Amino acid sequence: MSGADRIPRWVWLIPAALLIIAPFDLPYGYYTVLRIVVCGFAVAVFSQTWENNAPTRPWPLAFVGIAILFNPLVPAHLDRGTWLYLDIGAAIAIVAHLLTVRAKSKNYSDQ
Repeated sequence: MSGADRIPRWVWLIPAALLIIAPFDLPYGYYTVLRIVVCGFAVAVFSQTWENNAPTRPWPLAFVGIAILFNPLVPAHLDRGTWLYLDIGAAIAIVAHLLTVRAKSKNYSDQ
């Protein structure tokens, strides 16, 4: 069982849903919560996947990038159009990671 398998499946859905909702015109507080949730999730997934993957594998590095981009302590100030693509891209990466990890763990458990 890989490290990311220890994180419950529904946990992936929270940051992905928050990111999909983010392009709408919402109060500033929403985006602060979004940054905290997404950055925290990315750091958690990174720490769980780093122990089982070589540093050259893409998932841990992708989640480091997401954590840096959504860092609530030193926020990146970009225009709404840029954030639209980054929010949707990060949501896609999170869902793709969920599907990849679950498919991979299922294949290992079937053997």
